[in-house]
Amino acid sequence: MFKRIAAGSAVGSLVIALAGLILVSIPGLALSRMWPVTAVWCFVPFAWGIWALITPRAWLPERLPYWGAILGFLGGTVGAFVLDMPSRILEVTVSFAGRLLAVAVMTVVYYFLWMLVRAAYLSLLPAQAPKEISAAGPQLKKAA
Repeated sequence: MFKRIAAGSAVGSLVIALAGLILVSIPGLALSRMWPVTAVWCFVPFAWGIWALITPRAWLPERLPYWGAILGFLGGTVGAFVLDMPSRILEVTVSFAGRLLAVAVMTVVYYFLWMLVRAAYLSLLPAQAPKEISAAGPQLKKAA
């Protein structure tokens, strides 16, 4: 259980740090408009850890990227439609199609980011020989 929380939180923290560096390095970006994003980012490592914790055991570790894509879809939907983040940040009205595109992109990005969570989770498991890992699907599920 702790391994799932640690893997999700660690990758979430690294992603937020990298995104913060990217934002700071964009010339002409008014950081005063970015406060809603940075406020939400404070909770990302916690949310990723909890999301990893509630992963169905049958999905570990093979389907963690799919589980992350579900989180990306949910987060993208809330960010694009409920909180209206694209309009708040860009200070222009973003079309429905543009918001749908943002949700689709976030879902795909989260899929790939959760591949890192899967790698982090697998690195926290007890060391096994590589052929044992590939042949021990049910045993890995028991270790979770």
